[in-house]
Amino acid sequence: MNTATRKYSLMVILAAYAVIGGLYATRIPPWQAPDEPAHYNYVRQLARTGAYPVIEMGDYDQALLSQEVAPPDARPSFPLDAIQYEDHQPPLFYTLAAPVFVAFDGSLVALRLFTLLIGALAVTFTYLAVLEVFPPQPGIAAFAAAWVALLPQHVHMAASLNNDALSEALIALTLWLSARLVMVAGRGAGAGEQGSEGGGADTRRAPPASRRALVLLGIVVGLSLLTKAQAYLCLPVALAAVFMATHGRQPGRAVARDLGIVLAVGLVLGLPWWLHGMQVYGGLDALGLQRHNQVVVGQPTTGEWIAQFGWGGLLARMAQTTFQSFWGQFGWMSVPLDRRWYLVLLVATGASAALFVLWWLRTQILRPPEAQGASFTRTSAAQRRALTLFALLALGAVLGFLWYNLQFVQHQGRYLYAGLAPIGLAFSLGWHYAFSRWPRVQVWLWAALLAGLAAFNLYLLWRVILPAMAA
Repeated sequence: MNTATRKYSLMVILAAYAVIGGLYATRIPPWQAPDEPAHYNYVRQLARTGAYPVIEMGDYDQALLSQEVAPPDARPSFPLDAIQYEDHQPPLFYTLAAPVFVAFDGSLVALRLFTLLIGALAVTFTYLAVLEVFPPQPGIAAFAAAWVALLPQHVHMAASLNNDALSEALIALTLWLSARLVMVAGRGAGAGEQGSEGGGADTRRAPPASRRALVLLGIVVGLSLLTKAQAYLCLPVALAAVFMATHGRQPGRAVARDLGIVLAVGLVLGLPWWLHGMQVYGGLDALGLQRHNQVVVGQPTTGEWIAQFGWGGLLARMAQTTFQSFWGQFGWMSVPLDRRWYLVLLVATGASAALFVLWWLRTQILRPPEAQGASFTRTSAAQRRALTLFALLALGAVLGFLWYNLQFVQHQGRYLYAGLAPIGLAFSLGWHYAFSRWPRVQVWLWAALLAGLAAFNLYLLWRVILPAMAA
């Protein structure tokens, strides 16, 4: 990738994201996105009263939500303010959105565009996180960023009002700062680490991580604790990065000190909200999750589905719905794609996964010797540690999704979006490996992906989503 392409690839990706996302935000009818009315009411209450709302019995009504899924002209008297089941959410996103509500007189479109703007940060930090690990190959970062930017269901969510965008931005920022901490430590340990065959801890002593970098990482972790329960994945990723960057290179006391800095800064920022939650909801219900579970009466539970369909039926439905809604099942899960599209997406997903496995076997297991000009050679010890952070985040996203589904039926692929950056990187590595013999093609893989996804999104918006919502 030449210097000009490297410089402007992210700008092109963000421009495409803004155009496609802007169309979604302005064209999709009001409230036709999951939980959007409840998020709107949180912002509205905060903007008008200056106080954070409290989730209470009666804030969730399954019958009203069934009306909400209906086309707009079928519910002219829909009581919007009756949907308030997101009132337990942490405050940061809504605090940032409240001035937008006031400035634009409660405009939903303005709030959607604000959410879309925050989502651009998630795309940017994904690019920077991947580039940190593979600096000589910015095409890998551009491919991952393009995939995150224009994944259809992700665009739909990023262009609607919710706190997911800020959560994903902070997760991606944590991943970037954590990867940089590990990579800087690897470079500081000397070139000997780059050729380490065993992949174990380098015995050379790297310079200690700067206090500023640790405090910054702690601040980002603290902000994530104030954003969404999903964003709590930032904490283990950050602590793992600090441990990897210092263990074996610094005395044990220094390792503990650096871990303590990140943990203390993060917990100090999160503590006031937890105390607020325990005061409002009682006991140890710091995030109001127990109260939320009591409020959402009528929401299907996993136990009910097991009794109705059995374990096999539950898992089959879970796999199908999760896959479909990961790629695109729009509105309140009420606008699926034609089954032929899902078959194409299944083939593409399987091929991408297979190519990534081949890359992993070739570079991490067989680990070929360095070759001059080779596109895929042995990764360094620092790169492998940074990739472990990506894997840890992906694992955390999957475990969080499974945990959420232990009680309620929430087979929505968007709950895996905390792991979008690792998934995008895996897809990118696989396809770049597939074209490793054609470096001129590799250079433009990101552009081909971006163009294809942009066209697919336009087709879905005009030919699938809007017609279905207007029917």
